[in-house]
Amino acid sequence: MAEKDILTVGRTNGAYGVRGWVRVVAFEQPEILLAAKRWFLVDIHGGSRELAVSEIKPHGRMLIARIEGVLNKEDADALRGRIGVLREDFPEAGEGEVWAADVIGLPVVNRDGVELGRVTEIGTNTVQDIFKVEGGAKVDGRDPVYLIPDVEQYVLDIDLEEGVVRVDWDPSWV
Repeated sequence: MAEKDILTVGRTNGAYGVRGWVRVVAFEQPEILLAAKRWFLVDIHGGSRELAVSEIKPHGRMLIARIEGVLNKEDADALRGRIGVLREDFPEAGEGEVWAADVIGLPVVNRDGVELGRVTEIGTNTVQDIFKVEGGAKVDGRDPVYLIPDVEQYVLDIDLEEGVVRVDWDPSWV
C-alpha cells in the first residue's frame, strides 16, 4: 500500500473524557469513517501509521473513537493529525451518488465534446458542490478556471466507468 492510496477524510480533535476516547472531525460525510475497516493517522510529512479502531460512535457534529493502545486523556491528546482511509474501504456511495475522491482528476467535457480540463477540487458555496476545473485549452490567451455548480442544469453525467464528467458549459463562461 502506498501513501497515495490513503485519502484524508478527517482529523483528530483531542481527547474526549479521561478514558482515552478521541474526538474526530469528518471532512466529508462521517459514513466513511463509520464504515472504514482501517484508519491511518497521517502526519504533516505524508507518513502514516495504521490505527486499530475498537469502537466509534457519532457525538453531535463529530465522532468519538476508541483506539487500541490509547488508554487515557494524555494519550488521546497526543494523537493529533489527519485521519486517512483507503479508497477500497469506503462504503458504497448510494444510488445516483459518487464520492468526491472518485471525481477529482476526471476530465470534464461539454455537450460539444470540448474538454474544459480536469476536476482539480470540489468545494461548496453552502448550497451545492462546486467543481473546480482547470487545465483546458486557453481562452483569450489565458488558462481558464471553471467553477461549475454540481446541479442537473450544468452537470449532465458523471460516468466513472468511462472516467468522464459531462457538462452543459460554454468555454467562454470563465
